[in-house]
Amino acid sequence: MYETDFSIVVAKERQIGKSIKEIATELGMTTNRVNAYLSYEKTIYDAPEQTIDAKKSKDYRKCNKVAQEKFVKTRKIKADKIAHQKETNVKMIRKEESKGITAVHLHLELKSEFLNDTQKRMLKRYGESSTGEFISRDILIPSDMPLHNLHYAIQRLFGWQNSHLRRFHLSDELYQKVTSGTVKGWADLVGVLFQAPSEGEEDIFWDDDYRSGSIKAWLKKKYTGSYFYGGDMEEIEDARQDIKALLNQYPMMDVREPFHAYYERTEGKGVDSDIILRKAPLIDLTLEEMNASIMIENGTENLLERLEIAKVLAVENEDIQENGVFPIARELIYNYDFGDNWEVFIIKKSDCNELLENGDISKEELEYAESTVISKHIPVCIYKEGVNVLDDVGGLGGFAEFLERIYENEDKQEASEYRAWAQSLGWNARKVSNKLML
Repeated sequence: MYETDFSIVVAKERQIGKSIKEIATELGMTTNRVNAYLSYEKTIYDAPEQTIDAKKSKDYRKCNKVAQEKFVKTRKIKADKIAHQKETNVKMIRKEESKGITAVHLHLELKSEFLNDTQKRMLKRYGESSTGEFISRDILIPSDMPLHNLHYAIQRLFGWQNSHLRRFHLSDELYQKVTSGTVKGWADLVGVLFQAPSEGEEDIFWDDDYRSGSIKAWLKKKYTGSYFYGGDMEEIEDARQDIKALLNQYPMMDVREPFHAYYERTEGKGVDSDIILRKAPLIDLTLEEMNASIMIENGTENLLERLEIAKVLAVENEDIQENGVFPIARELIYNYDFGDNWEVFIIKKSDCNELLENGDISKEELEYAESTVISKHIPVCIYKEGVNVLDDVGGLGGFAEFLERIYENEDKQEASEYRAWAQSLGWNARKVSNKLML
């Protein structure tokens, strides 16, 4: 999201409970422009002060919901059939699938470009990071593991508890390349690579059924095979129907100036109305023009979670394909908790030779890990650098500051309180062997 000092002011006003209309009046802005500053606000469709485009988007979502309800009975029968098959035939499925399953090496790096020198020093001194710039995990996964199930493994690997939103996406550069920066380029890949515009939390979190008990045991069930994906909106027929409905909703529309152009024109004061540049069909716009003119609630960059990670990623010297043909990237980004904004960068390795040469893992340990992945259909951690983090600490920089508070705080009572708070979220400073990471 494009962020400025002025947009931060708007966001803060919203956080203290002011309505969009109140903010607009106070700052001398239109409600349209306030909505532009709050483009990721989840409740915009239910707000009493809606822009024209928000109302159109809401109507689109309502029509889509009605269309989806027509298929509920069929989908339920299909879902019940899948669940019954999984329950009664899981041993046979595992036996058959294991014939073609291999162990794939992934390297995961949790890092942030905004760390200052003090934060890096804390991560190096107390966070067991060799450089203070990242925390990493090396894992072997079953070759058929989807992004959806990898999400749960990542949660366990870094110490989170699946309590916030997440997404997988490409780098900005690659996203622009594969979509050509156009609505048509993006729309052509919806259902193939990207999530449908109406795919919401009820689809992405279709099996987030944790209620009580051990969160670690629950996560383990989620990243253990056999794998299948039950979110309806990621079925290609439904995704294609959804993008078609969106394009049909806007056969002709107002194309508004980009936010950065508006900001520069008004010198950050946000006092003028935005400019309508022209009228055009949605399909003919660039992605920048679309995002300036209407709001896609969940964005356009999110990858389908049903995709198998091993097929999406290429190893170091493997050719990258385009137009939705896999492999399509050498790196994926896992983004968790959009407030703390954790980012895990994922790459696929062709082998484990570097870990073997550095003595980070023995040949026997590697062979045992590979055997476990294939025979038990479960990922295995083979190397780690850095301690676990925790939820709601403010991202990697906030975690570094947390380490400083508990280890270098002269106020022992305050340090003890920080530790108690962290432990209430499942965090502890004990070292964990690679085998117990997953």
